[in-house]
Amino acid sequence: MQLVDKQQIIDYVAAEFSLVDSQTLQHLHQGGLNNTKGRDYENYFQLHKAFEIAAQDSCDFDKQILGMQVIGFVDDICHIDGDQQIKYNYQAKNSSGAAADWTNDISERFRKQRAIDNDCFKISQTKNRLLVSDLTKALKNLKKIPDDLKGLDSCEYFEYHQTLVELVYNTPLLNHIKKLINSSNNSDIDYAAKLILGVLQANQYKSVADIFSQAQAEAYPNPFIKFRPAPKTDSIPVWLQQILTNPSHHLAYRLEYNKLTITLNIGLTIAVDIDSINEIPTEQADKVNNIQDLVRLFMLVAAQDLEKDSNSSNSGEVQNGYE
Repeated sequence: MQLVDKQQIIDYVAAEFSLVDSQTLQHLHQGGLNNTKGRDYENYFQLHKAFEIAAQDSCDFDKQILGMQVIGFVDDICHIDGDQQIKYNYQAKNSSGAAADWTNDISERFRKQRAIDNDCFKISQTKNRLLVSDLTKALKNLKKIPDDLKGLDSCEYFEYHQTLVELVYNTPLLNHIKKLINSSNNSDIDYAAKLILGVLQANQYKSVADIFSQAQAEAYPNPFIKFRPAPKTDSIPVWLQQILTNPSHHLAYRLEYNKLTITLNIGLTIAVDIDSINEIPTEQADKVNNIQDLVRLFMLVAAQDLEKDSNSSNSGEVQNGYE
């Protein structure tokens, strides 16, 4: 599943509808490219969709395609669900005025977009959405949908947030991010949001899987545990396994992706990168003879990991206009 070549769609519209419709299509597309005023609204919605899709438990992310300004009559944002063979098209209107009204023109554009999706994208089902930032406007628009589009197309409300901070901490986006990074730390959440927003703004991705793959390539550390390769069962060194599995030490441990966490019966929890543990010299590991030695070592490694993460963040921070 992939997006269709721009010229192919232009040629199709000219042949299927008219040359005038083809020219209108190109004017709409150019207007969307030049619309910097609405770009934040569209970017933030696309960011929300990317995390919403990625947070699903059962999904082939290579078959989930996101796109912005894909030429068409409904062209601001699109999401192709290759698993279900559904294409969602969003026309975004960050307005409470007449610009966000459901009109006859919107209905006609939705009908023509459905034909493009069926004939050019070979998609069996299209769902067009008028996306508005005003709740009252959205409710009024729902009453204006013509009978032939009801059940197919709709109007959705997506609130405009002036900053990324507002978007993250005042919408379901927060829980989606937490699920992907397994952390409630604000710094981790902010970092994950900025990484994905940067990839989306670069607009050089092919799928949701590709979006997160690019983000991971730019990230140190990689916050997205869901997209990390699972660790090998033998990634915990033998000397450490002997301590962790000794019942007399009264501790619990778990290895999630590259993060090893130990919890003592006194309630103390320490998490370290397994890669850092495997880098410990043999002579240093040989000095760990009891649980007190292990705790001191883990606290040292955790502090070193934190310093490494901080230095990396300061030297290679992703710049995305984050406010």
